[in-house]
Amino acid sequence: MKPVSPDSAAAPRLQSLDAYRGLIMFTLLCGGIFHSLKGHPTWHWLFLQNEHVAWAGCVYWDLIQPSFMFMVGVSMPFAFARRAELGDPWSKQLRHALIRAFNLMLIGILLDHFGSEKIQIGFIRVLQQIAIGYVIAFFVVGRGWRTQGAVAAVLLVGYQLLWMFNPWNGPDGPWAMGNQNLGSAFDRWLLGRNYSGYYVGLNAIPSTATIIFGVMAGTLIAGAEAKRNGGETSPADRKRVGYILLAAGIAGIVLGLAVSPWFPLIKRIWTPSFAVYAGGWTTLMLVAFYWLIELHGAHRWPFPLVVVGTNSIAAYVLGSSFGGWFRSASGAWIGWLKGPLGEAWFPVVQRGLFAVAAWGVLYWLWRRKIFFKA
Repeated sequence: MKPVSPDSAAAPRLQSLDAYRGLIMFTLLCGGIFHSLKGHPTWHWLFLQNEHVAWAGCVYWDLIQPSFMFMVGVSMPFAFARRAELGDPWSKQLRHALIRAFNLMLIGILLDHFGSEKIQIGFIRVLQQIAIGYVIAFFVVGRGWRTQGAVAAVLLVGYQLLWMFNPWNGPDGPWAMGNQNLGSAFDRWLLGRNYSGYYVGLNAIPSTATIIFGVMAGTLIAGAEAKRNGGETSPADRKRVGYILLAAGIAGIVLGLAVSPWFPLIKRIWTPSFAVYAGGWTTLMLVAFYWLIELHGAHRWPFPLVVVGTNSIAAYVLGSSFGGWFRSASGAWIGWLKGPLGEAWFPVVQRGLFAVAAWGVLYWLWRRKIFFKA
């Protein structure tokens, strides 16, 4: 992880993508802010959206990791187009992709061991999964959308077939909750153990398709933005991009739901139906920000999100490493609020205060043009 120079940080960016990234990062900074509302007669539904489903299904919290991976894909056409303009040959761009993947993997592994007493390498954290998918997705950046879509389809169909037809499935079938499946067998072979919560490292295969979905969206937007910056694109052209993405997002949700009775939406093993369904939602979230910011010029209200989104690595490290420490350290100073707020709302306020404090740190970095990149 390294700070970027002010000149580099000032390079043109897609503000709608920064705002979307900021929304997801701020959600993580809040760190399960509604966990204490479990069982609340009125606000229990917020708890449900703030916790992964036990197995099949999907709520807002299940879309956090797909959003990360989708946004990485969206940014790739912009990033590598800039490198090509600077004269970087393909081999140098590949080296950059490999170095960035290594850095992301290293940061993820270090965060996995923050406060741990023993070393256990794992690959289910979002940073490790992005690292794997980033390298694979690199090879389709700059290709046509048909090639990109075909590669994503091969990954998902191949994963589906491997998951359904293998000797490690239990008697309840490939979609049963537990460790009797291909992914868990692979983890036992590679690591000698299974992850808690029935997660599997092979998620990196279908989640790579999620990154490629982002590459497809980013390629479409990059084409329109290049024309706009050159003064050639009409509002109708930009709206066309928005409508295409809107249609793609709706299609992904509908298709994922349509096949879910046979192929359930399961994030923990990242079923292809979940990849398509989540890809639909991540596309719609991008469309919402793109429509408001890039098409209609709403640049002021998303500024707090942009501050977070432009320094996502710093925000991720803050949330992963210091949230628990802040809650422990702040107890002596704000513990008196437990009385008036009650056991349900005091943790909400405490986690909210950490998010505000973290935003202050990110704003301090933003003012000084210090941006950390992997």
